[in-house]
Amino acid sequence: MGTQVPARGFQMIGTAVDVCRSIFVAHRPASLLPHSKVLWHSGFNRRLVVAAIRRKAVDVVTVILVDPDGDPLPAWLPGAHLELSLPSGRRRQYSLCGDPRDRSAYRIAVRLMPHGNGGSIEIHESLRSGDALRVHGPRHTFPFIDAEEYLFVAGGMGITPLLPMAQAAGRRGNLVYIGRSRESMPFLDRVPGAVIRPDDEFGTPDMEEILARANPHAAVYVCGPTPMQEAAARALPRVNPTCTLHLERYSATRATPPSEAVPSGRSIEKAPHHR
Repeated sequence: MGTQVPARGFQMIGTAVDVCRSIFVAHRPASLLPHSKVLWHSGFNRRLVVAAIRRKAVDVVTVILVDPDGDPLPAWLPGAHLELSLPSGRRRQYSLCGDPRDRSAYRIAVRLMPHGNGGSIEIHESLRSGDALRVHGPRHTFPFIDAEEYLFVAGGMGITPLLPMAQAAGRRGNLVYIGRSRESMPFLDRVPGAVIRPDDEFGTPDMEEILARANPHAAVYVCGPTPMQEAAARALPRVNPTCTLHLERYSATRATPPSEAVPSGRSIEKAPHHR
């Protein structure tokens, strides 16, 4: 008796494997998944086409990517990013800054960095509508947690991951948007309720004053230049120790450390992006 139970268990497992093989290999999952799109619809590796490139600030363009067959794109959540393989072979990562409910296209924004390592120059000067790109993602490594209240602080192109978050948060969130000048700040038309704070009008931002706007126990998201994020990490424990701080550090060269969750005024950091 004792030896028959495992044997039956193995027999049942073998039967299940045979059924799965007959569905997903022998007959293809035509009734379950698109016949030729099983890999692409996984959201990890797909070929997309540039539908349009639009200027959003003096040195910022948005790139709109669509499926070449017009199929819906994989769903994504605020904070997600794509990795693009550019025609030159460069690989760059950009946050999705569109509406997650719109699966007809992905939208990213790229600031021209004349003294960078070439990715933004290639996109601004060489990329054209109709070009095909290999895209990896969406990847969700900067999680948008559920909270009763939020404070979002965006510096420059740090607006890109925070914009979908702020719009999803609605009345539960407040956005402070910092930049060099209004002319350099994209998406001002999409943040009607935000505190807009250009440096040429208000001077250097006081991070303690900004973070003091958060209510106790709020989730505080900060994305922008490294000095701004370091100032936030120093200031929040002093002015709002019950809040959680969520950082997305970015730079021209990228390493990819995992994100980690740390409560009570300390930081949750996400790997850096190319901007």
